This record gives sequence, C-alpha cells and structure tokens, in this order.
Amino acid sequence: MSTPLPCLILAGGLGTRLRSVLGDECPKALAPVGGRPFLGWLLQALARQGVPEAVLSLGFGRDAIKDFIAWTCPDIKVTFVDEPEPLGTGGAIVHALRTHGAPAMVVMNGDTLCELDMQALCADFHTSNADLVMAATRVSDASRYGTLDFDAHSLRLCAFKEKHEGAGHINAGTYAIDAARLLKRNLPEKFSFEREFLGTSLDTLDVRVFPEVGEFIDIGVPQDYARAQTFIPQLYQTSVNAI
Repeated sequence: MSTPLPCLILAGGLGTRLRSVLGDECPKALAPVGGRPFLGWLLQALARQGVPEAVLSLGFGRDAIKDFIAWTCPDIKVTFVDEPEPLGTGGAIVHALRTHGAPAMVVMNGDTLCELDMQALCADFHTSNADLVMAATRVSDASRYGTLDFDAHSLRLCAFKEKHEGAGHINAGTYAIDAARLLKRNLPEKFSFEREFLGTSLDTLDVRVFPEVGEFIDIGVPQDYARAQTFIPQLYQTSVNAI
C-alpha cells in the first residue's frame, strides 16, 4: 500500500441549495451533522487513515472555517488556500495546487463522505501512472447522476453517460491528481472541473476509475442533509474507511 497523498478539500462553495436549512451565514463545510460540523467528521476520518495534510480551499465563510480549525485543533496538519474570488471547481483546484506546490494530491469535495480506502486509492494512482484516478461508487438508482463508462480490464474511463434510471457507477467526487501534469495544461482561470474539463478532455487525458467506494452521501441537498444526521455517525462507527 502507498502512503496517502495530501488531501485538498474544496470548502469554498456558497451552499445555495442548503440556505433554506442553514441560513445565509453558515458555510456548507460547517453544516451541523450528528452534533458536530461536517468538516470535523471529514478531518477526523482523514487523520484516522494516515493522511499527512489537509489543505482547505476556502471562499465563502473562510473566517468561520479558520476559527473552527483553531478552536478544535484536529489531529492532522491543516493548511489554507484562499480563493481570491469564486473560480469554479476547476479554477479552485488549479489555484490550490499551484499555491501549495505538491506534485500530486487527492482532491475531494467538502460536502461528501464515503467509504474509501485512501491507501488503496493512492496505490492505484502510483501504479497506473494515470493523469488522474477517480473514485467511483455503484448506486442502485443513478437518476440523479451521470454515470461512468469505463473499461472493465484497464479501468480507463471512456465516457460520461447522461442521467438515467437504474444502477450504475457514479463519480464519488474524489480524485488522485498528478498536479504537475495538470498545471502544464492551458486552463482558464474559472471553470468547472467535472463539466468543462473532464467532460471534454477524455481524448487527451488518462483517467482511471477506482470503483471500490462503498457507502456514499452528498449533504449538498436538504433531503440528503437530513439523512446525514444519522447516516454519517453510523458510518463512522462501523467503517474504518469512512472519508
């Protein structure tokens, strides 16, 4: 197994879909889940899996998040990269990778949690020599998501399929990325990583799928946020690979 890479957490979003639940001031990463901020669960899970550093990409609510880190002193090194303005997921990733300087990082959304073995993901990244390894989970109903079409042998991603009813593998929002290769590309300052980069660049990118993610939840919509109140504490208690 490989030592886990540093993790970049995208925690600068406005959380528009949760405003009706959280109000206008609370950043999504600090949404209360099971009696503690969601970010607290995530950082504790990363520390438990031996991740050496969590890098928080911050925008909306940055001061509240920094105060939370200072107050809780999590069991993992935490550093910050401030977005000068909203850059989209792709712009935020590029800005943070360039600012931090690590040659490779795991990138994850600050509003999802899943069962993911970080050592196994990073081992696949190193052995595949891919530009990017995407964590994926299989769901019984993919109607809310686009699904992934990938080669069963090489695990190379072939295409993104449109939303459809029925089972399929979906993007779990976590990537091991070769930062040096990504930063050599001519990318705009602001763009969507999933839609405007991955969705249009598979002919020039070597993207592999890591299809071994177990339970998965995205707290970004009120219905799943309500479910997270019991789901996340239970997952954390029963799975050593909750991330």
